[in-house]
Amino acid sequence: MSNAQLILIDKRNQPLKEYLVAVAASDGLNIKGVEIMASPAKGEKALLKASILIPPLEDFDFSVKKIVAQTLKGLVIDEEVMDIHAFIERCSEDEAVRSALSKSINRLTNKLEKLIKEFTDSEVIPLIQERRNDALFKLKEHDIELKGKKIVCIDIEATDISSNPEADIIQISACDLDGNELFNQLINPGYEIPENEKHNITTEMVAGSPSLVEAWEPIHQVLKDADIVLAYSTESDFAYLEKSAEKKILPFELDYAKWLDAAELSKDLIGALRWHSERMYWFYKTPKLTVSYERILGKPFPGDAHDALADAVATADLFKAMLVKGRKSQVAIKKPKAVKDEITNNPFAAAFANAKKG
Repeated sequence: MSNAQLILIDKRNQPLKEYLVAVAASDGLNIKGVEIMASPAKGEKALLKASILIPPLEDFDFSVKKIVAQTLKGLVIDEEVMDIHAFIERCSEDEAVRSALSKSINRLTNKLEKLIKEFTDSEVIPLIQERRNDALFKLKEHDIELKGKKIVCIDIEATDISSNPEADIIQISACDLDGNELFNQLINPGYEIPENEKHNITTEMVAGSPSLVEAWEPIHQVLKDADIVLAYSTESDFAYLEKSAEKKILPFELDYAKWLDAAELSKDLIGALRWHSERMYWFYKTPKLTVSYERILGKPFPGDAHDALADAVATADLFKAMLVKGRKSQVAIKKPKAVKDEITNNPFAAAFANAKKG
């Protein structure tokens, strides 16, 4: 008979910080000072220790039991990840010790549930859930409003970021919501294309391509005729077009009010909540297109992430998948709550209050 048991070691010396809950919600977390120890008997040297990885809380619907079950599958010893049963096997070759450790899994599970409950009871969690519900309701509305509308999904590659007035378009592509190509045009800017990690387009690739002036009319017409122009980050794509038209004295009759930003919808639906320690406010990070695609569709991003047509098609697929989520959701419109003016010296409380009002 063995007195061996699994023990949860918690050496944290301060309460759980809200910003850590936000990280755990979207990304998961390795908490310093928290370990699982296999002890042969009280007061004796540990057989083995493992750190724990808390999985992304949202992936398990903030369910304490589901999160703990996944946590016990992700114990870490020297960067090697294993489940609790493999951990026990590693602890000892003595069957009596292994049996005793296995019998203590339930006690360990209960301790872990108390730990995880600190996360799920945080004020951060309802803030995230409210944001997700609002996003689903917005998508449900789009699903109804956009039926039968002509939607054009666009993506642009350029020599630099859109805020640089010297940036020039070098590829512009568009498809319909089913991914059918409407146009896919390389553009010759008239000079050597500088290397840029944002695209893979070279000077040689555009050597026989038209200038933007030569290609403009049919591209402008397709976008003008669309009921909705969909993009992943509409602000930058619209800016490329508007600034290029102004610089090259081209007709420009595009209405930004008809543009719909899939990046903003993705941010609301899956974006990570973060605390800005200097400016003292909460904000949601906009995920990259590849991240949104893989999280929402549950499969690898197809093709080249820096090809305009591939990105346009992926954005269309992403948007359709988000519409399905909105359509299937059970969220309903909520009556506005009465707003009370409250004074607080707690910056976290003030930040939460302002975020919820927004």
